[in-house]
Amino acid sequence: MPDERFRDSIDDEETVDEFPPVNLDQEETVDEIPPLNMQEIDKAAIGAESAANGSAKHSVGPSAKKAQSWIGRRLGKYLITGLLGQGGMGVVYQAHDASIERDVAIKLLPAELASDKNMLDRFLAEAKAAGRLTHPHVVSIYEISEAEGVHYIVMEFMSGGSADDHLDNVGPYPPIAATQIIADACEGLMVAHASGLIHRDIKPANLLQSEHGTIKVADFGLAKRIIHQSQQLTQDGQVIGTPYFMSPEQCESKSVDARSDIYAMGATYFTLLTGKHPYEDAGSVVQIMYAHCHAEVLDPRDINPLVPEACAAIIKRAMAKKPEDRYQSAEEMLTDLRSITSDSHKFNTTKIASQEELEGSSPGKSTKPHWHGKIFNTIIFVMTFLLLTAVPYYVWNGNGSKETTQKPLAKKQAGQFAQGVTADKIILGTSTAMSDANKELGFNMVMGMKACFQSVNAAGGIGGRQIELIVKDDAYDPHQALDNMHELFEDDKVFAVIGNVGTPTAKLTVPYANENQYLFFAPMTGAQNLRRNPPDRYVFNLRASYADETAAMVNYFVEKKRLSPDKIAVFAQNDSFGDDGFAGVAKALEKYKVLPENIMRVGYERKTTQITDAINEIEQNQDRIDALIMVSTYKPAALMVQQLKDRKLDIQVAAVSFVGSEFLAQQFKEMGPEYAEGVIVTQVVPYYLSSATGVLRYRDALKKYYPFLKPGFISLEGFLAAECFVEGLKKVEESGEALTTENMINELEKINNLDLGFGPIINFGPSRHQASHQVWGTVLDQNANYKELDMK
Repeated sequence: MPDERFRDSIDDEETVDEFPPVNLDQEETVDEIPPLNMQEIDKAAIGAESAANGSAKHSVGPSAKKAQSWIGRRLGKYLITGLLGQGGMGVVYQAHDASIERDVAIKLLPAELASDKNMLDRFLAEAKAAGRLTHPHVVSIYEISEAEGVHYIVMEFMSGGSADDHLDNVGPYPPIAATQIIADACEGLMVAHASGLIHRDIKPANLLQSEHGTIKVADFGLAKRIIHQSQQLTQDGQVIGTPYFMSPEQCESKSVDARSDIYAMGATYFTLLTGKHPYEDAGSVVQIMYAHCHAEVLDPRDINPLVPEACAAIIKRAMAKKPEDRYQSAEEMLTDLRSITSDSHKFNTTKIASQEELEGSSPGKSTKPHWHGKIFNTIIFVMTFLLLTAVPYYVWNGNGSKETTQKPLAKKQAGQFAQGVTADKIILGTSTAMSDANKELGFNMVMGMKACFQSVNAAGGIGGRQIELIVKDDAYDPHQALDNMHELFEDDKVFAVIGNVGTPTAKLTVPYANENQYLFFAPMTGAQNLRRNPPDRYVFNLRASYADETAAMVNYFVEKKRLSPDKIAVFAQNDSFGDDGFAGVAKALEKYKVLPENIMRVGYERKTTQITDAINEIEQNQDRIDALIMVSTYKPAALMVQQLKDRKLDIQVAAVSFVGSEFLAQQFKEMGPEYAEGVIVTQVVPYYLSSATGVLRYRDALKKYYPFLKPGFISLEGFLAAECFVEGLKKVEESGEALTTENMINELEKINNLDLGFGPIINFGPSRHQASHQVWGTVLDQNANYKELDMK
């Protein structure tokens, strides 16, 4: 069975664990960039193995054999005795310095990469920056040198391994031990931050333990000198760090500061307490990064109920999405950590101890009076109360004198703006599938919209206002979608919703929007109930309808392929989405005198892949079927095609755009790309790799703001929907009128001959709320790659 997680990898041949860096300054396409293994990066650690056993458990990937070949060789005065780990910035070996009889760790840049000046400069900058740090909780740098054309740094050897090793071999830490490790790491970060360095890759693998139990922060290879930004260690747009522990600003390629390390420290604390990586169930690398930016802050007690509330409160604050809501310094975070560990002198070191030792004694052998534990519990209770009451109050009501003085002014001005519009923001919302079977559709639609809004905001916004998008997950469930609409408009007070995904969800959400006079813009659905005649005042569509798509399919099969119209069948989801698609086919076949009752329809239940009955019925009626139109999501569609070909049924197939083109192709690649050949998918936007002006603009924005997201039909649709909405906002701004729902609709209805550079000329009006009726054809080849198809 194929993996249920869709793999949003950069290269079509990569797995979800491959995490390639994107250099935006090079003339490369996304698919040309060589992959790095994410597990390899995540597991690279100094001191992971001793030379005695000669193993290298962290040596993974195709370069492992070559890395092993260095063992036994000399590099300068050092004899290399073992391989410790390898990652994105080089290979780490254990070596012996005979001149002073000590073991060291040597990190080197492989010779074949040393010719890359950018990589070499980054490697040397790492060494020079880290070499300036001297602290008991920072791994020491002994030497920076070059030999045999290889640049390398010599570091303190940490024989106790990493926190990551403990998690692999033992499991989660007891709360006090985890807290002490993070506290010690905070001390190391304090000196780094004071020196102008940001680590940018805090994670369990970079928290190392000496033979005496001391925890030290290692690998400042991703550090960046704040005070010397003329030399960029990270070129614009390139995300650096490990995704499980990356701050939201790193995930979005924004500027970082000390608070980014605070976020990673909170994420690491979560992992030490639970044994789980933050958001590891989100799916692909890109989805993990998205979760860091938008998902709720994790609570370790959901995994381990024994974690104290105080620990959970520290994680909640450290991992706040906005930097201003986090601890503002490592010292501030350390204060809260020390309030937990200060009860016992035994927690002044972090040598790994048993649970009984960490609790102070063995059962029945307590050396402390009973009242001591009560006092400690009281302290914890008071501290937790303060964290859970005072801290949220402090965050929600402003955490600085500047914000405090501004609040009365904001309150005074509030009456001047419509809902969702402030002096500096326009707040929009979307209810979409971010989990369950169709999460890839919602995710990519959102990212396309956000790429547009990022571009607009970077250019100054709309009249100085930044566009903000609030995303709520409905898991493709209509009732949850309706609940989300209530929350978005009634609690979050958004100005409008944009890009909602799905027909079944729209069946409940559109009536709510109409009844309450809320703007419902460019949903990802071709359903007819959003395209009434005359149109609903509060509903606008960008894409062609399912009727448009299915009409194009019927015309292609009958007029171009010369198939009999009465031998066209429908495979459709058993809900309003499928009903709408079937109605489109029936309408298109009317002119061929085919009655709806004579059109064969088979289907499956929403959010399932149970197609056995459908394929059996098709096989039993194969003589009356030449073509099959699929109104489904990608997994059932792929399974249907697989079954048709395995059973050697000569039936041509075509799917509507909501199938999720990229995900359908990926599903075929997992099944075997030969299944894909000849499968037609209609599109409501042009080919995402075309040279149309609007498509080029989309790819540029995606590359700049979300460099790890591959271009695709769905994110292109989201981008164009957002651009269309922005045109309406601009027209209101130009009119001089207040930005209200009614004024926005009035200006949208005045849009005439708008060319966004993707093909159709957009015209809205009081009786026209659909921007485009155009349908593009694509077909998959034997490698599961799309080609353009002329369907006319």
